[in-house]
Amino acid sequence: MTSEEYRGNSYELSDLNDVEDITLDKLSSQLEIFWRNIDNCNQYSKVKKQLQKHKKDIINARLSSEIIVTHSLIYQLSINESIKRFNDYWDFVNEKILTISSGTEQFLDSFITQSIEAKMKQNNQAINAGCPELTEVVTDIDPKALKEAIERAKTDGYLDSRVNVSELTNLMKNRGYNMINQNGKNVWKHII
Repeated sequence: MTSEEYRGNSYELSDLNDVEDITLDKLSSQLEIFWRNIDNCNQYSKVKKQLQKHKKDIINARLSSEIIVTHSLIYQLSINESIKRFNDYWDFVNEKILTISSGTEQFLDSFITQSIEAKMKQNNQAINAGCPELTEVVTDIDPKALKEAIERAKTDGYLDSRVNVSELTNLMKNRGYNMINQNGKNVWKHII
């Protein structure tokens, strides 16, 4: 089987009606046939040697090198085109999936909104009960409550465990919050 035959192996996702339709039995045998072809192995070796000249240009080279070579071989693309496609992929993954801030920012925005809403409700109840002295600044965020919420979210798998104090501080500052000591107690104070 040549790389051209492999590309046309009729594995179309549109043919799958159910997740149970996915089997790797055919793929395994197709791969075995593909790699038994000495021409494919020789071509793979040539492409791999070409890749060595470009290793410094590859994002996540340790993870991507073998895949890039295989991609270039099967789809008959230049090594530069395969590198570009995988670099684009890793740029996307790093920006949209692996960044600390993507999930953490959504979590922080939600936490801040819920905190403000809860304080507004408490303030309204205090005023209605005739105790305006019990009202709080609605935009102040209790760092301890935020830390506990983050830990719960990490434990529940909603947040990445890589969130650290300096990243959290930067994200809060981006939202207009500074940590200040107020009456012997730290608080995230909305400055902007």
